[in-house]
Amino acid sequence: MSIIKLLNKKLQRTLFTTPSHNQHAIFSKEYEPFFKHDYSELEGFDNLSDPKNAILMAQGKVSDILGTKRSFFVTQGATTAMLASMKALINPGDRVLVARNVHKSVFNGLILTAGIVDWFLPETNSKWGIYTKIDTEKLKQTLEIGDYKVFIMTSPTYEGIVSDIDEISNICAMHGVYLIVDEAHGSLYNFSDNLPKTAIQLGADVSINSLHKTAGALNQSAILNVSTKLDVDIHLFQKALNILHTTSPSYPILANIEACISYLNSKAGRKEIDDLIVNIEQFKKELTRFGIEFYESDDHDPTKILLRKEGVSGVDLSNTLFEQFDIEDEMNNDISALFLTGIGTTKLKLDKLKNALRKVPTNPSFIPYEMDFQPFPLVKVQPVDTFNRDFYFVNNNDALLKISNKLVMPYPPGIGLLYPGEAIQRWHLKYLGNDVEIFKE
Repeated sequence: MSIIKLLNKKLQRTLFTTPSHNQHAIFSKEYEPFFKHDYSELEGFDNLSDPKNAILMAQGKVSDILGTKRSFFVTQGATTAMLASMKALINPGDRVLVARNVHKSVFNGLILTAGIVDWFLPETNSKWGIYTKIDTEKLKQTLEIGDYKVFIMTSPTYEGIVSDIDEISNICAMHGVYLIVDEAHGSLYNFSDNLPKTAIQLGADVSINSLHKTAGALNQSAILNVSTKLDVDIHLFQKALNILHTTSPSYPILANIEACISYLNSKAGRKEIDDLIVNIEQFKKELTRFGIEFYESDDHDPTKILLRKEGVSGVDLSNTLFEQFDIEDEMNNDISALFLTGIGTTKLKLDKLKNALRKVPTNPSFIPYEMDFQPFPLVKVQPVDTFNRDFYFVNNNDALLKISNKLVMPYPPGIGLLYPGEAIQRWHLKYLGNDVEIFKE
């Protein structure tokens, strides 16, 4: 029996269990539908920490669809999936190579696992103000001179740039390095020939999908995928998840993960993805004559609309769309603005954005920006040793080359500009206030 059928089955029981709401919205009838299937781990309902029945069957079905050894359902987002992946593969003292454009959860994972980090800078594109793909030759050279256990990277990036995972996985395998790919924004890839192949299909050992970002699922819906080629005890991933995951997982989220993948794998789901891509291409075609430029490349996910308009900064473009047209983008910088699409993005929605973009005023004297990217990080204290350290405040003018206790990042996407334990370089000072947190020596 599937999780969905299990929840729809009418229980002939009187429950003196958690949750106490008895499947009713006691405080507001407006939310009644959300409570209807909100059960705890009742007798016969299977258990996410040791699945044997409905949850195990649902995970097995998804694993078959995605071509994995195991696909674990996670109800606490891709963050928990990443932390569990790291816990399963990294032991204290293991050296870990990490692409700098990863989500902050990786830094937190380094604290939890006591892994020793070396950072790897991906390529950049100053014209658009974004990180792009991993330079495979540079990666090969780095792995040749370092004894690493794991390489962690993001693909696609927030803006939809896809690295050469096939080549990267071969390089990692050649050096005995496990490859973890944060594929949070690539949940649709398995279901359309018009999108890139998945990281697992291309040789990654572990990948993580965040289904709420583009696949239409509820917030916090995620999947941790383990490759069939990984030579690690699969139970380590379950043990790691059990350490990090709540003992009260959301059954509605579990059911919606199962339903989401089933829909994506259906004829209707695949058609919706392909129709979305066609609509986006038409959207772009109609806007190019209005001074709108789109990021285009062979390694780009077409569902991520990264654009800029001649005569206006990305920040001002975003502000105008929000204030005058009630349209909110996902993220922006001084140059460009990012609009995420996925299951649920209709042609009507794209048309509204198209009409608004045409009306955004421009300034003929506007001078385009050149993005200034962060310098190579100077790690003075490893992440595991940064937690609960004594610190004090200094004036911004006195902070240069001091060891930061502060985490500085734009959110979203949650990519760190400065992490605790790193030396404050001149580039960082403009992002710090007058009172700067530094470690006591």
